[in-house]
Amino acid sequence: MLDGMKMATQGMIAMSVKQDIITNNLANAGTIGFRKESMVVSSFSDVLNRELGMQGMRQTSGEVVNNGGLEKQGGLFHQSLTHSAQGALKETGNPFDMALSDNGKGFFTLQTPQGIKFTRAGTFHLSTDGHLVTADGSFLLGHKGPIKVNGTDFKVSDDGVISVDGKEIDKLLVSTFEDGNLMKKAGDTNFAAPEGGVKATSQFSVKQGYVEMGNMNSVQEMVDLLMVMRNFEANQKALQSHDSRLQKAVNELGKVR
Repeated sequence: MLDGMKMATQGMIAMSVKQDIITNNLANAGTIGFRKESMVVSSFSDVLNRELGMQGMRQTSGEVVNNGGLEKQGGLFHQSLTHSAQGALKETGNPFDMALSDNGKGFFTLQTPQGIKFTRAGTFHLSTDGHLVTADGSFLLGHKGPIKVNGTDFKVSDDGVISVDGKEIDKLLVSTFEDGNLMKKAGDTNFAAPEGGVKATSQFSVKQGYVEMGNMNSVQEMVDLLMVMRNFEANQKALQSHDSRLQKAVNELGKVR
């Protein structure tokens, strides 16, 4: 009976976390370059069996711990996964807007006060000293460093070569992650990675005057949210049922005495 209450509670916690993730996805449906997140739930024994290559391990419980996006809640691991699928491209007509067309694999490389970051949000503008920067002032990097525009006719070719007034000045530094599990969120649309976790790539195409929208389907997110609510309610009813049975058992035990 107590095990049933514990399982129902764990299910409610998992659905609560999943609801937060889906809500965040929906809130960022119109955010340029946003990457959808989803949650995978595994039992502690499943994770241990997978890591050790063993079967038949006993389920154990544990305290709540955080480990790089992996949470253990009383024996359950909640892992948040970032989806890399390509988002829809939207034309803006702004020559400083750029979108990567590469099935979601590459990222613009930024120089920020907190170090090197990566993003799919290609909305840039010129700073007062002529550098291409993001809304928060982070520098867009090329292979030669921060990109500076000294001229009026700014062009970016499909392969990322940047020209100003007909003269090639640099090429966009587009990076890919060696392992998707190394991606760590560093803001709504930025990501960070450990040193050596990314590499430059030439396998991309650039669309100047376009931006990439978030890669989630709002209708599917709403459907998933309804399913989460139903699962939460089901676990809630199961918990109430176990609580009633436990109360009845205690009362009956009291009458016997």
